Amino acid sequence: MDESRALRRAGWAGAASLVLLVAAVALGYLVGVDDPSMSDSDILERLNDNARQAAAGFAPPVLAAGVALLLWFATGLRRVLDRLSGGDPLTHVIVPAAAMFGGLMITGVSLDLGSAFAAWSDEFTPDPNTVRALGMAGQILALTGLIGCGVIVAVTTRITRQAHVLPTWATWASYAVVLLCLSGFWSGGVASVAFGLWLIGAVIGVLRAARSIAPVPGGVAPETAGTPPTTTNN
Repeated sequence: MDESRALRRAGWAGAASLVLLVAAVALGYLVGVDDPSMSDSDILERLNDNARQAAAGFAPPVLAAGVALLLWFATGLRRVLDRLSGGDPLTHVIVPAAAMFGGLMITGVSLDLGSAFAAWSDEFTPDPNTVRALGMAGQILALTGLIGCGVIVAVTTRITRQAHVLPTWATWASYAVVLLCLSGFWSGGVASVAFGLWLIGAVIGVLRAARSIAPVPGGVAPETAGTPPTTTNN
């Protein structure tokens, strides 16, 4: 597979990951408890609603698929940044940072949904206070995972700025996203929305980079394409 096609697929994987991550959060919200001031009756009603439980059951696999696609996108983004920077070692943190976000996100959502899944069993009697504690623990973990997103944005912004491919306004906007992501829990949902918008821009950037790479006939590597053949005299 040529590099242009690989980058295109990575870019579309990033777009699909955003859709799946949003869908997973929306499904989990049906039974999750992210507001400790919610009344006991409301909490128990959410947990014992069979329709909500069934819908929330799709959240973990959808979330896992979204994280997998985000990691795919991260590998493509790293390749683009490698080309721009000439192999800056800083690009090596892109994929681990995405993995950090995905791991904490999955753990946080699992904690939030655990009580609802247990409520399917007749052996479990939900306790509203326990549900509140697990819900808040899950929310803190998931929002802390945004630190990984902040690292991705910071590294990408630094390299693209040094390569003079990022306008000044976009640089400052990206660093604002970094600050929101690093603030974790205190930024609440604002950081998540900000990173989602940034991810859309990053996807567009990767797709544009893919279009700028001309396919090489015959699968010849870019480093050797155009090199005149050599002959030996006997």
